[in-house]
Amino acid sequence: MNPNFNQLFPTLNEITASGQIRSTPRDFEVTELNDIELSGDGEHLWLYIKKIGCNTNWVAKQLSNVCQVPQRQVGYAGLKDRHAVTQQWFSVQLPKISDVGRIESALPNEVTIVQSSRHNRKIKTGQLDVNQFEIMIRNIDGDKQQIEQNIINIITNGVPNYFGEQRFGHDMGNIQKCQDWFSGTYKVKSRNVKSLLISTARSHIFNLILAQRIKGDIWDKPISGDILQLNKSHSWFPASDATADEIDKRLNEFDIHLTAAMWGEDAVQSMDGCANLENAIAEQFPVYQQGFEKFRLKQDRRSMRICPIDFSYEWLDDDLKLKFKLLPGAYATGIVSELIKIS
Repeated sequence: MNPNFNQLFPTLNEITASGQIRSTPRDFEVTELNDIELSGDGEHLWLYIKKIGCNTNWVAKQLSNVCQVPQRQVGYAGLKDRHAVTQQWFSVQLPKISDVGRIESALPNEVTIVQSSRHNRKIKTGQLDVNQFEIMIRNIDGDKQQIEQNIINIITNGVPNYFGEQRFGHDMGNIQKCQDWFSGTYKVKSRNVKSLLISTARSHIFNLILAQRIKGDIWDKPISGDILQLNKSHSWFPASDATADEIDKRLNEFDIHLTAAMWGEDAVQSMDGCANLENAIAEQFPVYQQGFEKFRLKQDRRSMRICPIDFSYEWLDDDLKLKFKLLPGAYATGIVSELIKIS
């Protein structure tokens, strides 16, 4: 029996209502906002693509086929949801077919090119400012006042920066696949699948650390040895470098966030009580450590809190429309799950 996501990784808010998302792809819209000044020339053809009901890897493969290049020459900033309407940039290096009209006519009907330009560099993973979400939650059953209180809590406190359920596969099955692969009882050939399973292991440990701190009511309160991350940045520093009053003030202003470990082969960067907590969780999975050492993954940190930007909502009878922006790497379902129980 695979573990249940909601049992492993609890919410902060009291969840009494239920509702449905993704009733249609247009109920879940994601727009990649990226303030990049394209050079207008160069060997990379950049395409801003709108896709409906298909995933990012699949679109990259279609572009690879149409433009007649290996798939490694197709780049994108991040994976976007399949059951959604999404817009994002792709880049194609040295395409043999470069006429945009010809490319679009050869693509499936679910994929359209909104904008195109040349640039002298490939788009890199994470190279975007924010993702904008418009989400319709339908057929809500429950206390609207409780939902609105949860919205206030989200705006005031942020939400746990869990890796979303989709990271772990159907019924959380990627966890077992990863452990079997690391132990040598499961064969994996695809580079993409290998990358996904490695990410699953790191995400599993991160989520468990965050869940433990939520249960102990210390997910947003510093403990000895904590590592802090600057907002909108990957830069981080030990909590010992600042005074307690300064940390509390900056945490309340969302200027900094507490972090948890993204596990690797080397020693965790946290110290004292934080390191003891994180090591105790990671040591429960020695098979993960084998994999991290084999693939030479280094320790990293990730913020335990996300704060939606420009959050707004609108009631449409028993449906609720949400609009907000998130920094790269954050999951919109993490926002929704702090409002209602979703199906």
